[in-house]
Amino acid sequence: MRRIIRVPEGPQYDDSYPLSQGVETETMVFANGMAFDNETRTRMADAVSIQDETRLCLDALQAILADAGSSLADVVKTTVYLSEREYYDDMNTVYKQYWEPGQFPTRATVYVGIGSQCRVEIDVVAVKGAAS
Repeated sequence: MRRIIRVPEGPQYDDSYPLSQGVETETMVFANGMAFDNETRTRMADAVSIQDETRLCLDALQAILADAGSSLADVVKTTVYLSEREYYDDMNTVYKQYWEPGQFPTRATVYVGIGSQCRVEIDVVAVKGAAS
């Protein structure tokens, strides 16, 4: 079983973008969160600060995971992509609010160019129902 996940709260990629918000299998969920506005093809207007943008990414991920019957508590691995090293502390302040203390998934943080004027993108891998 492989199911493509599309939720209104996630980035709205149209058919010109060859990617999905998330993919669900029998046991795993793979998802990405990005503050991407499909109409303008740039960063969402609500993503004023890096903190705002990080929240938008993580809120989108929560909705994508919920559609697959999962949650951030089920996430085992994240990759955070930042366009600039200077955003790390502000991103991290918001990021750690989404998990219980001591229950963080493993994480890699990478500094790269991100398309569409976005400054942060977050990928997650979750085990379905692991925290239930």
